[in-house]
Amino acid sequence: MKSNSISSETYVSILYRVFFSRRWWLLLLPVAVCLLLISLDTRFAYLAVIVAIGMLMIALPVIYYYALTPESRWSIMEKEVKLTEGGLHLVFTSEKMQEHLVKWDDIYGTAVSNNCLILRFKNNNYTFLAIPLDSFDGEDELREFVIEVRKRIASKKH
Repeated sequence: MKSNSISSETYVSILYRVFFSRRWWLLLLPVAVCLLLISLDTRFAYLAVIVAIGMLMIALPVIYYYALTPESRWSIMEKEVKLTEGGLHLVFTSEKMQEHLVKWDDIYGTAVSNNCLILRFKNNNYTFLAIPLDSFDGEDELREFVIEVRKRIASKKH
């Protein structure tokens, strides 16, 4: 696997997708109530727009809170990812970042999003390691990597 990193923009877009896939109804509920009230008074349409913007302003700090975790730096900083018996060994090219071992127990699943392989962590629904798909030397290496990761995390569940 080649040395890899993703942009902070890519990380935040994946985080948005993960966050809103679970919480979309909470953001739309106040707007839906306002839209139902339009039948009583058309001025509720303005209120619906104001509430929609307000709900986004509430969601933004939550998203950026999760975007500033140590795990987000693991995805954004240039690194090499190596499979070891203990977990994924992250070796960063920057001297400011220390090597880190992500234990197999800490990973609960894999997914693909935004041309990245996403390794989801157990400690929080909104923390993950994103590895660009182009850091693999072809589909075979990617497939072998995913199979090995899934095999290791499955063995830790039992």
